[in-house]
Amino acid sequence: MRELGSKKSVMMRCIQSLWILGFIYVMSIPFSCRKSDRTAQEEIGALEENVASQYESDGPLYESQTIFRMHMQDLDECEDALIESVDRQDWEVIKKCAMDLKNASAVVFTGKGKNDLPKDFVLIDTMFHYQALAVVEAAESREMVKLNIEYEKLRDTCDRCHEKYKTKDM
Repeated sequence: MRELGSKKSVMMRCIQSLWILGFIYVMSIPFSCRKSDRTAQEEIGALEENVASQYESDGPLYESQTIFRMHMQDLDECEDALIESVDRQDWEVIKKCAMDLKNASAVVFTGKGKNDLPKDFVLIDTMFHYQALAVVEAAESREMVKLNIEYEKLRDTCDRCHEKYKTKDM
């Protein structure tokens, strides 16, 4: 039985690695399709400006600010419960809280379709799901160092999204 769980964990890591490689590949396309005298940093800046201008022209990310805010507050409470369970090293609660985060979706909370949202927002949301799953796997291994590393990566996806998309009135 333990061997089956181990194979499943390895398979999930392989799938996660493929998604990450796909993400890296997709993000490199704008840089490799044309020759440019700009540095990589200038290219990234131009890409970020493009995403920002797309966001500004498309209006708000959500259909209802109230509903979106309510869901994001639920995620915040779930993260608080996760942190408390990590402090207690309550592995089952850690897994439950991480799965709750994994099953949540900022994209769904917007009330819009993926094609109506900035691609970067959708990509960050996807990475959030995979990092939450990595926290679940770390909890299953009961290794605090691994858990802390995976949690910090998960937290980073939240921070990147908030940095780009959280408005002052949120």
